Amino acid sequence: MAHVQLNMRNVIGWSESERIYIENHCRFQFSFSKQKAAFAAEYLLEEENMLAFIKEAGKKIGSQEERVTASLFFKRYVFCCLTSSLYALSIRNKQFDMRVQNVIIIDEQEKHSWLPSFSLQNIEGLSMAGDREKWRSSVIEMLFAQNISIMLDHLASYTKASRAMLWENALIYIAWLYNAWQSEAHPAPLKKQLEEDYRFIVQQAEGFHFGASSNPFLKSSRKYEEQEMKKRQTCCLYYRTDGGTCCKTCPMNEAD
Repeated sequence: MAHVQLNMRNVIGWSESERIYIENHCRFQFSFSKQKAAFAAEYLLEEENMLAFIKEAGKKIGSQEERVTASLFFKRYVFCCLTSSLYALSIRNKQFDMRVQNVIIIDEQEKHSWLPSFSLQNIEGLSMAGDREKWRSSVIEMLFAQNISIMLDHLASYTKASRAMLWENALIYIAWLYNAWQSEAHPAPLKKQLEEDYRFIVQQAEGFHFGASSNPFLKSSRKYEEQEMKKRQTCCLYYRTDGGTCCKTCPMNEAD
């Protein structure tokens, strides 16, 4: 596996408080040690590389099934991408370059509690420019159509993991993030912006934002909200790992 070079770029466009928040809450590293096993995310877009990675990751999380490992890896991947990029978008009116070609995955080498972190080749933070709705549209298109959707499509193709399951893996983090931020003591205008950004992502964004024919969250987000965000429509398959159980929101649990 070809490892990337140590990220030593100047941290441009991020305040100290923003960097601290992002590093503490988003499993993001603005710089990382040469000893870390880091590699470019686009490395996984080749089938041979992806399947070899999934096999090794499966050993760490106690999974012998490619689709199970794919689901749990994707949960970790979207957590990293979503927490950092949506915090920048909705709280700070800033953006990262979130194209998949810019993403670096950092394998923390942890057994069973394997939680990779990530960084970016270009870690510059760019402030909002021009009309916010147009700017938001471009940020969301980059995040999904040029990153998350690409990784999802390759995972689904190579491992036969359900696309619906993978998309819901992303949805639960989006809903969780915006619920958490809405519960914090933010000014009313920011709370309104948070609500508008959430609604845009899960209901108003169009297919091109996701490199698809339609918004993959449209139907599932409404069903998820009808269940008061307590029950998924699909199972993430965590219960199929060694020692794994059904999550609290798993549809396989008995009816509430």
